[in-house]
Amino acid sequence: MYKVSGYSGGGLMIKCEHPQYKTKPKYICKESDGCSERKSPGVQDEWMENGDVSLYDDTRAGVLMVFFRELKAADAGTYRCGVNVSHYTETFTELQLNIKHDAKYPKSMTESAHLGEEVSISCQIPEEHKVNFCKADDNHICQNISSSKVTQMNGSSERNEERVFTVSISNVSVRDAGVYWCGAETRDTYLTFISLTTKIQLSIINFSMIIIIGLCALLMSLLLISGFTLTVWKLRHERRGDAWFGKKNTMSADSRRDSLLDPGPAQTNTNDDPPTIVSDGVMYAAVRFQKNEESDATVKLSSFLSNSKPQKTV
Repeated sequence: MYKVSGYSGGGLMIKCEHPQYKTKPKYICKESDGCSERKSPGVQDEWMENGDVSLYDDTRAGVLMVFFRELKAADAGTYRCGVNVSHYTETFTELQLNIKHDAKYPKSMTESAHLGEEVSISCQIPEEHKVNFCKADDNHICQNISSSKVTQMNGSSERNEERVFTVSISNVSVRDAGVYWCGAETRDTYLTFISLTTKIQLSIINFSMIIIIGLCALLMSLLLISGFTLTVWKLRHERRGDAWFGKKNTMSADSRRDSLLDPGPAQTNTNDDPPTIVSDGVMYAAVRFQKNEESDATVKLSSFLSNSKPQKTV
């Protein structure tokens, strides 16, 4: 039985090799649970998530890759990494997973670099293991990165059980930003496991973007100041206009009041015509003539106002 060690909160990659059964479906299960739940990718040659692990059945190499994203105490136990040869036959490899809670390895750290420069990252791993440095992809799977950009330099031992190594990434670009893992790799005949101890968040500083963002912020500030100034000016202008219009209306009202109070010199009648009598009603007049001169009838003239009795009879 193989012994595998991982660290709480860290990642773990297990590679089970079955070169003689490349295209056969592969699985991993926990014997302490009676292998009641067999985790299998379901689809070959593609990363698939199954619970808290991701699996990849590589039919070209005959390898089942199992990636634990974040180890916890409940993950400890005995596992069976197998392949279904037929409906009645299967073959498997047993491994014992131990979870350590050692605080001597930092769980996470942050690094930053300017665009186009070189960044160096230092990690600690156990002395007897091979160094592994990888980058998490969009599926949070830690993948090996291009060796042309990465230079590994082994450092001196700080303690008897561990050593420090430095990885340098040259000519960094925006694509190099992301999550990296430092880890220790152990390889056997049909089993490889990589214990990832430290997660590194790498940020890339782009001066051109900083300048553009600064200019945009300055432009927005100028626009806000201009808008505020224009609004204040319009409000003051409207207030002055309202005050002038109100003053003009007041002057007009005063003029009309003065004209009513002082109607001007009274008009005198310069003609010799008798004054005209104005009545509240309408005056009517009626004249009756008799054609026969020998008649004793008299001529009657009457006048009266509307809505009143006749005033005079001749």
